[in-house]
Amino acid sequence: MGLTAQHVETAKWVGAALFYALTSVIIITVNKSVLSIYKFPSVRFLSLAQLLVTVVVTHVLKALNIVSYPDMSRSAARKVMPLPLLYMVNMMVGLGSTQNLSIPMFTVLRRFTVLFVMIGEIVILRKRFSVLTMLTVLAMIFGVLIASVGDLAFDSYSYFLIFTNNILTAAYSIYIKKVDDSNTLGKFGMMFYNSIIALPFAAAIFLISGDYDSVAAFAGWLDPWFCFEFILCTLLGYALVYSSILCTGLCGALTQAWLGSSRTQL
Repeated sequence: MGLTAQHVETAKWVGAALFYALTSVIIITVNKSVLSIYKFPSVRFLSLAQLLVTVVVTHVLKALNIVSYPDMSRSAARKVMPLPLLYMVNMMVGLGSTQNLSIPMFTVLRRFTVLFVMIGEIVILRKRFSVLTMLTVLAMIFGVLIASVGDLAFDSYSYFLIFTNNILTAAYSIYIKKVDDSNTLGKFGMMFYNSIIALPFAAAIFLISGDYDSVAAFAGWLDPWFCFEFILCTLLGYALVYSSILCTGLCGALTQAWLGSSRTQL
């Protein structure tokens, strides 16, 4: 028997999910090495470098006619909004949300993203979910609530930040799906315009934060293995953005959110 259209779609679905999951696991490992083992002093500079690499690599791929997306214009930039704004605000809130929370509690509370994505898809994208799917999500949230009740180090400000982080992450995933469904920019166009619009804001945040001196004085720049891992980290950032958009487009924002929340356990 030959492959049917349904078999092909299922293979694409599974492939996109595995690609995103695998990329997520690998980048977490490399990020931990760069930030924890080598003790690189600035997450903000790493995020800035990943945005810059996304812009440059995507532009080069287009110049080589490997990928295509609309040329730079105000019209094209407007089509990607509000993704860059959601990305930047989410990045700033995300950095603050981890400061006063334990890693296990941070991981547990990030599960609320799945619930917010499901609500957002119902309200914004008019999507319907099966009763089993909704009950599964609600059961997961019930477990989160039980775990949070036992949090002896409760910090209201950190909880506010992480719930804001969850809402922004959900909105980002939903709008990726919405822009992707419109089929006006394509996946690479979405990556390019999202990154190039967010780039100056990320640069400003990096400079205002005062991280420049510590990054410039970092001794690891003389270590070829650190440089290799740092470059690998930026390239993996590119792969993660692409796999995230691909997974959201093919599998849906809810599946992407579930995979994203699950990877934090690693």
